[in-house]
Amino acid sequence: MKIERKKEIVETFEISKEDFKSYEDVRKSGITNMFDVGCVSVLSGLSKDKIKLIMENYDKLSKGFK
Repeated sequence: MKIERKKEIVETFEISKEDFKSYEDVRKSGITNMFDVGCVSVLSGLSKDKIKLIMENYDKLSKGFK
């Protein structure tokens, strides 16, 4: 699912179902505070930008990947 982040330059990131699953696996484990993006990145293998984008668009992504 493509998500755009609008700034002066439009950035487009591809968030795959696997990316979202990696994020969800960390979230559901309860091992860390999800606002500790650095730790989530290490545990999930996702970039900090992707994690922030997933957090900003969580509802849309969770509905889209059911």
